[in-house]
Amino acid sequence: MRGMEQPKQYQLIDYLSGFATPKRLERFEEVLSARTRYITVALENIFQGHNASAVLRSMECIGIQDIHVIENEYAYQVNPEIALGASKWLTVIRHSQRSDNTADAVHRIREKGYRIVATTPRRDAVAMDAFDLEKGPAVFFFGTELEGLSDAMLSLADEHVRIPICGFTESFNVSVSAALVMHPLAQKLRKSPSIPWRLSKAEKQALRLEWLKQSVRRSDLLIRRFFTAGS
Repeated sequence: MRGMEQPKQYQLIDYLSGFATPKRLERFEEVLSARTRYITVALENIFQGHNASAVLRSMECIGIQDIHVIENEYAYQVNPEIALGASKWLTVIRHSQRSDNTADAVHRIREKGYRIVATTPRRDAVAMDAFDLEKGPAVFFFGTELEGLSDAMLSLADEHVRIPICGFTESFNVSVSAALVMHPLAQKLRKSPSIPWRLSKAEKQALRLEWLKQSVRRSDLLIRRFFTAGS
């Protein structure tokens, strides 16, 4: 269905909507109104599946739509007990096919107009409360708890930010770090009168279709029936 012409897509959405409850359709609209791709998250080489799954759960709750997963030494796997189904509402982009997936991911993300922002405990990094959202869309990169982001990732970043820490421990758990960074930024976005943080009409339509496919029982069978009837 990739590349489906718009009128056909709209008709399919209308068709599948007939098999969803009004309450579910209303909830789709509420969530879509708060969703954003202006800021998003990239996870580099997270080997602890439960922590990466917790990031997905937090980002879905916060209203972040896209999650980039960079797999170098470690493959990412969703832990369903922790993610609690969050992944099916998100757009997870996996970077796993190159010899250097970090550099490839940075290149692809930057081509889409995003600033590359590395999170780090380094003292010379900008404190989160001073981060400038007005400068344009940004992807925040997070690494492992033990090692943080790779040196290569840190050198590729356009900007570096840190979460102030007042205790002896050097860093937060990665899922906590992602939530601490993204939640206040998302709140600022939604209060901004000038930043274009909302999804486009076309993006909302694409997500409606994906979410209907996730929500409607035997949606694959219904979709085949829809196209067979229209042929």
